[in-house]
Amino acid sequence: MINHLFVYGTLMRNAADAPMGHPQRGKLDVAGEWLGPAEINGRLYDLGRYPILVVGTARHETVHGEIYRLHTPALTFQWLDPYEGIPPGKSRGPEYERVIHKVRLADGNEIDAWVYAHHGPIGIARHVPKGRWRPA
Repeated sequence: MINHLFVYGTLMRNAADAPMGHPQRGKLDVAGEWLGPAEINGRLYDLGRYPILVVGTARHETVHGEIYRLHTPALTFQWLDPYEGIPPGKSRGPEYERVIHKVRLADGNEIDAWVYAHHGPIGIARHVPKGRWRPA
C-alpha cells in the first residue's frame, strides 16, 4: 500500500490558526512522519473554512502542501476518511475522494501519494491563483 499522504489545507502544519482540523493535525503527527513541503499539479479553491483541490496534469498549475509518511495507512484512514466526509469502507464521499497521484517533493523527486481530491461542481469556491491556502 502507498504510505505517503499529501495535505494542502486544514491538516497542514502552517494551518495551526484554522479552527477546523486541530485534533486531526495532532493525530496526523502521531500517525506519520512529516517529510516537509511538497506540491501537486492541480487547482486550489477556497471555501473559507477549508480548501478543495482539483487534481490536474498541467505543470503550470501547482498546489502547495506537505507530505507525510504514514506508519500504518489503513489505520490512519479509519479516522481520516470520516474527517474528509468519506464513509467507512469507501474511498469516495459526497465532496472528496481519496486517490493516488504524483507529488513533487522539495528536492524535485516525484512519488506517489494519497490525496483527498474534490470531485463534482466547484460552486461558489474562489480560485487560489498561487495554490497556497491560508486559513481565514
